[in-house]
Amino acid sequence: MNAYARQLLAAGAGAALIVLAGLPAGAQSQGSTADSSAQPQQRMIQMVPALVSLDHTLDAKKAKQGEPVTAKLQKDVKIPDQVLPKNTMLEGHVDQVQASEHKSDSTVVVTFDKAKLKDGKELPIKATVLAITEPAYMQQQPAGEAAEGGMPAGGTMPAGGGGGMRSGGGAAPSGTAPTAPQPQEPMTTAGGPSGTQQQAQQNGVPGVMLQSDVHQQTSATFTSKGRNVHLPDGTQMDVALAVVPPGVRIQ
Repeated sequence: MNAYARQLLAAGAGAALIVLAGLPAGAQSQGSTADSSAQPQQRMIQMVPALVSLDHTLDAKKAKQGEPVTAKLQKDVKIPDQVLPKNTMLEGHVDQVQASEHKSDSTVVVTFDKAKLKDGKELPIKATVLAITEPAYMQQQPAGEAAEGGMPAGGTMPAGGGGGMRSGGGAAPSGTAPTAPQPQEPMTTAGGPSGTQQQAQQNGVPGVMLQSDVHQQTSATFTSKGRNVHLPDGTQMDVALAVVPPGVRIQ
């Protein structure tokens, strides 16, 4: 999980949900007696960090409202009273989609609401996407191999032009000592008011912006300016995850 997502959870920003427990059985048949014990009780559900990988390509040009969206846990996730093992499938759907027309902006809204275990058991969940990054196979290009324009093969320039990437890339001028290659580290955002959308721009999938909020029912809103949202299969997502106990609803 990247630094931005860790900061959100560590700071407690949206790390817990307020839910309402359902009314006790038979409470409705007790007449109009004012009994506070029959009222829904507030409780907290702790959200935990998880890393998932998108199971198939999500493209605004082809996506349809209501179609399934799935992502797979990349590591075991410890939640209260149980563990969601690696390869557990998070299942969801496309809530809204707006394709790009004549270079207009596009939007895809998705919600993950179930975790499906290997034995077929399904658990209701609340999931919020905190950050996205390119698939691992797109990040593992051999270092030093340059594509056209001096960019490392398979590499992408973060939106906004940052990233500390050196220009040029050719041999050092004659008579000068070659410069030692600088170590490359993933770009992270050091907190501040930049927010989830800015983080997605700087350390995510090129051309795709992310908006999300743990207090919303949806898991993520992806947008692209002047093009269709395109998230390739294998896109990695840092997620805040909680299993919703039976008989409760999220407030």
